[in-house]
Amino acid sequence: MKIKKRLRSRKGQRGIALVTVLIAIAITLVLTNEFGTTSSVDMIAAANYRDQVRSRFLARSAQAFGELVIRLQQRMDNASSGSNSMMNSMLGGIQLTDYANTLITPFCGSAEEVQGAIGFSTSQLKGLGADIGTCGFNGPIGTDDGKLNINCANVAARAAAVKSVIDGLIYFPAYDNVFDDADAGGWHRDRPMQSAAIVDYIDKDTMMGSNRGTVEDYGYESLKDRYYAKNTYIDTVGEMKLIRGVDDRFWTLFGDAFTTYGQCQINLKSVTNVQLIAAILYLSAKSPTDPVILDPRKLFMLAGYVAKAPELGENFTKLADFVNFVKDPGGSVLGIAGSGAGTMQGSAASTALASGLPGLQEKIGMELDPRLLGQIARIGPRRTYRVEAYGEIERMQKNKDGSPVFPAIRSTVTGVWDTKVVPQNVRRPPVPNGAWVYLRED
Repeated sequence: MKIKKRLRSRKGQRGIALVTVLIAIAITLVLTNEFGTTSSVDMIAAANYRDQVRSRFLARSAQAFGELVIRLQQRMDNASSGSNSMMNSMLGGIQLTDYANTLITPFCGSAEEVQGAIGFSTSQLKGLGADIGTCGFNGPIGTDDGKLNINCANVAARAAAVKSVIDGLIYFPAYDNVFDDADAGGWHRDRPMQSAAIVDYIDKDTMMGSNRGTVEDYGYESLKDRYYAKNTYIDTVGEMKLIRGVDDRFWTLFGDAFTTYGQCQINLKSVTNVQLIAAILYLSAKSPTDPVILDPRKLFMLAGYVAKAPELGENFTKLADFVNFVKDPGGSVLGIAGSGAGTMQGSAASTALASGLPGLQEKIGMELDPRLLGQIARIGPRRTYRVEAYGEIERMQKNKDGSPVFPAIRSTVTGVWDTKVVPQNVRRPPVPNGAWVYLRED
């Protein structure tokens, strides 16, 4: 009996030992899996941080290349503005910044892109291509010269001209519904009140418009989160949304016409906003009863052809060129097609005529007053350049079919370059004018 009791006791102990071992193995497996998961997460996070740094510096490299192209464009503009007429004719119509995306390919492209761009592989020439990723520009290098610099409302001599352009921008009858209804904040206004509110928010004084003895009163202080008119330069165009009446509907219609950079006069070589062009034509018309002015359809059709002038082979070099083109767009394009045979401008003009564009056949045109035009517009080299450079790194993790598990890591640098700004803290003077007046990294 004693022997049987001992055997039963030993069998019970062996069962406890087995359970203990299984529990220990289970705990070890959990700890091991946890350690492996943590290690994998840490490795992926470290790789992400590494790739973010790489993409950021690739974007900065593309931004630096954009600065180089702009500097070259400045030298070309300076050369073409001299007294050498041959140099002026050779360089006056060239906008090197329009080809920045093509020029950066040998430095930021893949091995195949470099080979296709210059005919040499990255193994034949050192320093070409981006081995760890790609970089470039989101679209061509643009400009804000073709927009209305709203900060010029703070310049006493230009405030009236700024208000006139705003009046011309919003006067068209098609926008009646915007001003018949209250804005999103319940503020009722008409067109003169709206343009005055925009100028008064930025101008130096506290008068309502130019009426002496009055006080700016647009109800900012009575808002739930009250504030006051800034009465000085705004930093970004987005601040205009603080102005009474500038709600989402107003901004959708007119927001693209404004900027906070560049000169006070709109550069006619760069303007592409049809609404703004129509406003310029309306304000500078020689006769307020011109048939084109009285017919918004014809006015906007003419404005559309002004916006497409570079595509039609027209290269404005002075205000007289613009006045002549507006007077007879069809005749100007026909003349370019005839005199510029075999050139890029002539080919563009011939293509436009062959396509049967309606405005050219209807002979839409109007006479402008050069004096009035010169008060609000100019023609010359670009002053500002807007650059949006990016750097991109593709993730290493792949699916079985070779597709990436995670999206690529991309960094973007957006900047505005002003060619007239004088650099202050230069290491080795003299340095040519030009500096970044706005930079943002995303």
